[in-house]
Amino acid sequence: MPGACDSLLRDGLAVLGKLLPSGFTLGRSSLREKRTKTEAWIVVGRPSFRPVTCLLLARRRVEARDVEAIAAHAARSRHPVLLVSPSLPAETRKRLRGFGIGCWDLFGSAEIELRELDLSLQREGARAPARGGERALRSLAGEMAGRVVRVLVDVRPPYGLAELARCAQVESSCASRVAAFLAEAGLVRRPRRGKIEEVDWQALLRRWARDAPAGARGLSRCFFYNRGIPDFLARLGASGFLHALTGESAFARLAASGAGAPSEARLYVDEVEAAVAQFDLHPAEEGGNVTLIKPADRSVFARSSEASGLRHASPSLMAVDMADEATFEFVLGWMAEHESAWRVALAF
Repeated sequence: MPGACDSLLRDGLAVLGKLLPSGFTLGRSSLREKRTKTEAWIVVGRPSFRPVTCLLLARRRVEARDVEAIAAHAARSRHPVLLVSPSLPAETRKRLRGFGIGCWDLFGSAEIELRELDLSLQREGARAPARGGERALRSLAGEMAGRVVRVLVDVRPPYGLAELARCAQVESSCASRVAAFLAEAGLVRRPRRGKIEEVDWQALLRRWARDAPAGARGLSRCFFYNRGIPDFLARLGASGFLHALTGESAFARLAASGAGAPSEARLYVDEVEAAVAQFDLHPAEEGGNVTLIKPADRSVFARSSEASGLRHASPSLMAVDMADEATFEFVLGWMAEHESAWRVALAF
């Protein structure tokens, strides 16, 4: 996706991945139709539906006077048109929707309808902080909130907000907003101006999984490794390639159940194409056994643990990356029974 709007396209796709309901997929299209440097072709998919190719427009700023020109440009496409911008007021989103243009912004507000996929997405996201004070948090969506949640789950309290912010690598104001939101929801206990003393980490993980599903953490692609997962893990461990195994792949090591390696591997990698080439992976629409995720936020590698050259995501991330709700709940039960085996004390 070359051009001046590279970062907006990339960041916009990461946000859209979080907004789409569970089961939807998002990827780049190989369509070769002519486009400008502020456009890209993407494919939105859903099980049992034919994937839909969309023209994605990236606009650094959209004002009311711009909408008709954007609509005229969109009318020339035979594909559904979507638009992403750093910030889109509700009235602008409504006007774009009136022209049949789905849209969203980097704060998580969205107006998207794709009838071919039976998708109707309407969401009012967070807004930028208003002058004179900090905005209140409304959900755990977003990379910074996720960083704080993972520390709250992985690390035993007590600790203050400054310690929490340093460990999560976020601004103190962010840690404060997340803590206030969770205290109001009854998920953490913190005396006024005191340290966080207790975290209901199981309920917190359930809330985070709901607000930021697996697709929110990056773009994923499925592949097939024809020598089986044990051989893949052996090659991965000996390679020195940056990665973090997650989901059932990480739980198998944490639980040390003796059941052997899982039949599938799910892992975060910085460079998907480099991993494909190095490990001889083959694209797989169905029946894949390796899922590579390019993270929207590289903090997924933080607090990972290493064994035999294999890096495993932190327990909180491992849990919410489970393939289905039943497995997720099973893992939460195991974690509750073995909390001392995975939850650590605060350290810098």
